[in-house]
Amino acid sequence: MKRRRVGIILVVAMIALAGGVQAGAEMDLYQQAGLALRRAVDAFAAPAIARGIVDIELMKDANVNWEMARPVTYARIFLAAYHATHSPKYLGYVRTMADFLVAAKQPCGGYSYWTYIRRLGSDETKPRSVTFRDGHDLNAVKILLEVYDITGDRKYLDSAIETADFVLKAQYDCGAWPSSWPPPKGSWLALPMFNDLVTISQTRLLMLMYKYTGDERYLEGVKKAGQFMIDWQLPEPTPGWAQQYNWDKTPAWGRVFEPPSVCGLASAQVVNLLMDIYLLTGEEKYLGPIPAALAWLERSKTGPHEWARFYEPGTGKPIYAASHERRDIRYDRKVLYKGYAQWGNWGIEEFSARWQRLQKLGREGLLAAESAQPGPEQLRAQVLALEPVVKELIADSGFIGRYPKEGGSPARLLSAVRQLSRYLQAVRKLAEVEAR
Repeated sequence: MKRRRVGIILVVAMIALAGGVQAGAEMDLYQQAGLALRRAVDAFAAPAIARGIVDIELMKDANVNWEMARPVTYARIFLAAYHATHSPKYLGYVRTMADFLVAAKQPCGGYSYWTYIRRLGSDETKPRSVTFRDGHDLNAVKILLEVYDITGDRKYLDSAIETADFVLKAQYDCGAWPSSWPPPKGSWLALPMFNDLVTISQTRLLMLMYKYTGDERYLEGVKKAGQFMIDWQLPEPTPGWAQQYNWDKTPAWGRVFEPPSVCGLASAQVVNLLMDIYLLTGEEKYLGPIPAALAWLERSKTGPHEWARFYEPGTGKPIYAASHERRDIRYDRKVLYKGYAQWGNWGIEEFSARWQRLQKLGREGLLAAESAQPGPEQLRAQVLALEPVVKELIADSGFIGRYPKEGGSPARLLSAVRQLSRYLQAVRKLAEVEAR
């Protein structure tokens, strides 16, 4: 009887989400959240998707004025809405964005900051050099693979494969990637780079494609990148990694506010990635650099839960950029270039805790723990934690409640829709688990 009652509740709730609820009808928070999500997402979608055609000029900027950030953010919003409601309409929007991402990549298979086409189905093109910065290609590939998972349409997987094959082609012999392709001669943009996720994101793209295809070429590319991380770790007493390197394995200048240094952020990202390469391959050599790097980070804090971005090689002293117009590097924060994050947590505490779990559980244990589905207690706690957030978002004065009339930034909408989607999915999952 319990299973049947919960099933009826879920069916009624899903009907409410898929078709709307009559005005004035009494709704519980689940239904209210679903209806508010639909109204906000529909208002967001209307200007950008006319008759199923995507036009980059009609899409709002997402955080920064890079065209490729727009369709990715739109797709993420529609995916969150689809997972929350299972509405075919949002799946249609997702597919439209995925089709745009397929067409927007450069002919070589990579992605630029700018889209190759201006609108879906048009002949107008905009050839550009490819960037490996900021994970643009990884973000696009993740969406294409998720749409492939949902629809089974092979064209999305094939497009992701084209991108991965280009990434392999562009990998340096040392295992890293440059900022741009083709590498600009004589420029720091051609140097082996971790900054802005360059080598980090390309390695993760190949890892993802190996999991989807089983193609050993991608695994070899991952191992090659991992070996680069081993070989180019800087020496004691600052055994981290640089944002970018000269070819003699020493830290290099980037922009005028990016000095040759040991980078707290890049080092944290490399530590976490090396653990993932080990989990993928089972080869313990990828764990070798981690203890020294974590020990250095532990003794290099600049405050509670805080690390500098840049440390002077050899001395380990924190250093800071005072200007974005000239090279002006200092040991204090009295004068700062404020348009750049020069200190933060960088995920170091999270990655250190993960390292400790790996030591305790071992490879198979950590893989099992990180892939385990939440049980009823965890789901119940998640629902309870999200309820006040949802109430605030969907209130008349809340961001989602106001959005149909006032609008807002796509980045903020994405965050809010994801919160609502997590709540709606957790409620459904909890009901399913408790009905068993």
